[in-house]
Amino acid sequence: MRRIRRIGAVFFAFLTFSAAAAASCRPSAADMAWLEGTVAAWRKVRPSDLRLSDAKLPWMVLFDGNCVAEVNAESTTSKLGGELITFKGEKASVRFSQHDGTITLPDGGKMPAGVISFAANYAGGAKTFFTAALPAVWRADKDLSTEPRIDTLVRAVYVHELTHTYHRNFFARLTEIERSLNRVENFGDDIIQKRFGTDERFAALYRDEIGLAERAVNTAGRTDRKRLARQLLAAIKSRRDAFYTGDNAQWAEIEDIFLTMEGVANWAGYRAAVRDGLSQADASKLIRRSGAYWSQEEGILIFMLIDSLLPGWQRRVFNGERVSIIHLLEAAAR
Repeated sequence: MRRIRRIGAVFFAFLTFSAAAAASCRPSAADMAWLEGTVAAWRKVRPSDLRLSDAKLPWMVLFDGNCVAEVNAESTTSKLGGELITFKGEKASVRFSQHDGTITLPDGGKMPAGVISFAANYAGGAKTFFTAALPAVWRADKDLSTEPRIDTLVRAVYVHELTHTYHRNFFARLTEIERSLNRVENFGDDIIQKRFGTDERFAALYRDEIGLAERAVNTAGRTDRKRLARQLLAAIKSRRDAFYTGDNAQWAEIEDIFLTMEGVANWAGYRAAVRDGLSQADASKLIRRSGAYWSQEEGILIFMLIDSLLPGWQRRVFNGERVSIIHLLEAAAR
């Protein structure tokens, strides 16, 4: 199961290339420099904001309009058909190649080389890889042509997806759920929106929750913020009790998983944007974009609220269990 987002130490800075590698199809120097900054940003967000210990980068498949760069820090052989390199003191294999418009993934799947980024499990769910278009592809997209902070936006997207590489247990559970569902297509992070969004009452209630979450985040006083957090919690539970009954009962868990995953990953992207020099208000606006995707909009607001009220929440999110965003909000609101 893949959830696709549409919208590194500078590891390449530490590689020693042979003449053959240098002559192969390679992304631009500008994109490589951007990657250096992006992985450096991830290495700050990971320990300081997400409170995660140091770890190897996941298998990354990155591409522009012509070339693919694969880096696999887990491999110390020429498994990828490329070269062995020393990357910040550890060995890895790297391969540069030309693509024909289709990207081959570590799990054997294939994807078109468009404006995409996503993380997914492979190796029977034991590992997670990360695939994304490099900034050159995003800059060429007509929908992003007027975005003045495109480099920061894509950097935040990368940090978002790198956060998802710590969500193997969520991916595994979503795969189980997807197999159990009948007649459900495009099972991704906006599935609740697609399934229930045409119901005017449901949509109105969800929009009210987002508005309440935003009010809570923007409220200065801790006591008032907790009060609004309790109101938000009651509103979410009331909507779920009204709509997720009978055959629809399973959608409560689905919503909860996607809110948790997208919320914490979007929060990490928001923190990367702040570290890139944006104010908190501008970073929030950049990450939330138009607010077109419910799970990402409500999810990041809830985690912004949780972060302001519940110190150490990261330990619960990344302890190997499938923590519920609702349980975190309950703890924050107490």
